[in-house]
Amino acid sequence: MRAVAVFGSLSTDRWHELSDVDLDVVIADDVVVNPADEVAALFGGRTAIALYRADSADVVIDSLEEVSIRWHPLGTTSPNIASSVRVFHGELAADEVVAAGEANRAEPDRERLLDAFVRDAVGAWKMLRRGRSWDAVAAVQRMRDSLVVLRGRRDTLLLDPADPATALAEVIREAVNSFEFGVRRTDLLDRLRH
Repeated sequence: MRAVAVFGSLSTDRWHELSDVDLDVVIADDVVVNPADEVAALFGGRTAIALYRADSADVVIDSLEEVSIRWHPLGTTSPNIASSVRVFHGELAADEVVAAGEANRAEPDRERLLDAFVRDAVGAWKMLRRGRSWDAVAAVQRMRDSLVVLRGRRDTLLLDPADPATALAEVIREAVNSFEFGVRRTDLLDRLRH
């Protein structure tokens, strides 16, 4: 192993005892890892559920704790971990892992994501007026997902799904303070806020 790192809530001040643990294990380029074998070695009979992919596993252990692990060469580091990664073991420094992740960051289709954001905002607004709060919450979450792709990191908003109207307003406010939406999109968003 070249590095073992944590990312996400565990590596930030937003960790909660019910948060999952996100691990990133950087291996040498010529090493092949079988996630099922690794999970068996790590958790043994405590594994309740394991969802495997070619280079990763999402695990629920019998204590209800969740662990996500990805094993990969440095050159395939995900850009999604760059904003919160902390290396706690190995020869690589965190800045090397961050640089590898950033090198893999593709430029998002900004215009499409801004359009999707506004479309979901209009949809959430309509769902609220139709009394369909759950659908409004889902649309607000899609808006947040668009912002994650645009920013390359999650927001820090603490939204209450029991109050989707306020959540909608807060996500719109966060977005318009962060991005230039252009005249037509801004006009639509302004109409939703009044």
